[in-house]
Amino acid sequence: MERLIPFPSGDCVNLKDWKYGLHKLSQDEINCLDFPDGVLLEVSPSDSPLDSLVEMQKVIYMLQQYARRFSFEIWKDKCFGFRIFSSTESLDDMIKSQLKSVYPQAVVKMSKISVPKINKREFVSACSIVLYGAELNLKSSEEFRFDPLRHILEAMNKGNSRMLLQILFERIRKIPKSKRIVLAQKYGDTLFFRGIRIPVLKCLIRIFAVSEDGYKARESCENVARGFSVFDSDRCQLIPNIVSYPLLRNSYSALASMARREFPLFSDCFMASVPEIASMVHLPVCAESCGVEYSKPSLSSLPW
Repeated sequence: MERLIPFPSGDCVNLKDWKYGLHKLSQDEINCLDFPDGVLLEVSPSDSPLDSLVEMQKVIYMLQQYARRFSFEIWKDKCFGFRIFSSTESLDDMIKSQLKSVYPQAVVKMSKISVPKINKREFVSACSIVLYGAELNLKSSEEFRFDPLRHILEAMNKGNSRMLLQILFERIRKIPKSKRIVLAQKYGDTLFFRGIRIPVLKCLIRIFAVSEDGYKARESCENVARGFSVFDSDRCQLIPNIVSYPLLRNSYSALASMARREFPLFSDCFMASVPEIASMVHLPVCAESCGVEYSKPSLSSLPW
């Protein structure tokens, strides 16, 4: 007889599902996934040149001046969707204008939903991305001759699950003592110890997938997480940390935290420079073959 494990929601999962970190969602749990405090913008991408990866550095340099949380998100349901989040509503217009400076034809509007569609009794699988090695040594946007997001989009498009990939970041307000030697090595002792503010951010990458088939959800998470190896260098690499054997935090806890756009205590966050963030945080380039649909320029915006 298959052993069942009860959860506070009233649902039970079998031992094998628990082993693989799968959680069956109840309606009460879905109802608790409210909008986060702040502003969530939906962005319909327009096709842009590869230079836009470098141009996004200017946007992120602007955002890191504010002591706020931001996230860039890729949603996959029937088609791809893209979201930008700010933990304060007052930056709404600034973010829109900054995005328009890089993507003039993109369509930006308020998002009507906070997470992709989720149904009762579907399974959720979640994972985060852990950095192993020396921080501040991932590949930056200038090092790519193609859009690195294509690897991730292809993996999301092949999966049979609805998914959300979230890259959460904020300015590091106070550099911990344990991290100071890393910045000194990267930017030089003289620059760092003179007290000049170094533009580094705290970054957390998380993924969740939902499906009627729990193992398809987990497989989708794993495949997308492995795509982050495209950002690896000879000094560090990004490794998937799939939720398994959950005791205190299960996949629903990860989903709820992602919906709130927050950094949980003891999360797998790491330091990243603005060029490293920009290599991940941008609208996709030449990604029609991956399933991305680009917005068409309006007639009024065309030069005559």
